[in-house]
Formats: sequence, C-alpha cells, structure tokens
Amino acid sequence: MENEETKEVVTEDVVTPEADSKEETVVSPADEVEALVAERLATMKENMNRMSKERDDALKLKADMEAKAKEDAIARMKEEGKLQEALEMELADANARLASFQEQNVKLSRDNVLGQALAGMDFRNEKSRDMARREIVEQLTQGDEGNWVHTSGMNINDFVDAYAKTEDNSFLFRPKNNSGAGTGTPAGAPSTEQIKPIGQMSTQEILALAAKGKLGNFNL
Repeated sequence: MENEETKEVVTEDVVTPEADSKEETVVSPADEVEALVAERLATMKENMNRMSKERDDALKLKADMEAKAKEDAIARMKEEGKLQEALEMELADANARLASFQEQNVKLSRDNVLGQALAGMDFRNEKSRDMARREIVEQLTQGDEGNWVHTSGMNINDFVDAYAKTEDNSFLFRPKNNSGAGTGTPAGAPSTEQIKPIGQMSTQEILALAAKGKLGNFNL
C-alpha cells in the first residue's frame, strides 16, 4: 500500500512539458546582427591583442639582449683599463633609460586625456571602445605647450565628437532611438534590394548595413 501511494503522489507531481515546449524564444534580426557584429569585433580584438603581445615580447627580448651586450662590453672595457670609454657608455645607457621612462610618461598622459574624451560616448561594448581608442590614439600628437591634439589641429574632444558622428564609425556605437516618421520604402512599393542571409554576409557587408541603420532588414 505504501508503494502504491508513493507512485500516485509522484504521478501527480509530474508536469507535462508540452505547453513549455511550444514557447520558443524569438530573436529579432537586429539582435542577431548585433550579436554577430559583437562576435566578430571580439575576434578582431583578440587578434590585435595577440599581435600586440607578440610585438611587445619581441621588443622586450631585443631590449634584454641589447642590455646584456652593453653590460658585457662595459665589463670588458673596465678589465682592459678603458675606464673613460666604459664611463661614456654607462652614461649613454643611463640617458637612454631616462628617455624611455619619459616616453612612457608621455603615453600615459596621452591615454588619460583620450580616455576622458571617450568616457561620454555610448559605445556598444568595451570592445568597440577599445577599437575606437586604438584608431584615434595613432592620430594624436603633442603640441608645443605639451597638450594633446589631433594631427589636423583639432582638440581631442572636438575630434572625438566628429569621429562619433562619422557614418563609417556608427557600428561602434549604440543606435539612437528614432521615434520620428521613417523615410523607408513606401507601402505597397516592393524593395528591389537583394538581401542575403546573415550567415553568407561578410563583415564589411554587415557593418555597412549597421551603418545605414538597416539592422532589421534581413532574409532569415
């Protein structure tokens, strides 16, 4: 009797998943495109980080080898009694190290100023912010007074604003809500634009559609 009662209770607790199985999560074309763009941006960032690390490792290895060669040369000069030459080489090495530290401080100052200018921008994600920073930082130069400006002469804030408004860079930022009347294809007029499935599109095609605000125009 106890076993039969237990079976009855278990039977009553079983829930048929038919209703739940009928509910499927609907992903909009815009969300699918944004996810695909984010995935490709992540891949691009990963590749850039890998190349940067390989470059930094190679530069560090070169610097270490050069430093070891200088130390050996200085030690050899001292052993040979060439104290004046050894001193001059040590002084030149110290000046080179000082210049390197100064260069690092300059880069930190530049990155700080650019970071403040980018802080107010509504990027899609951190990967997009990093891509913009990498592109802009190469176009900055230090003025006579030590301030950082764009190579065109624009100050950083003005250039960042112009950069964000450029259509080619719109895929880096979150799309703005547009509640106004659209200017798309009139009702009843068939679209002559041939849209490929998302999986068959290249990165440039996806970014071009995103830049034109056509995130929802896809043939799934």
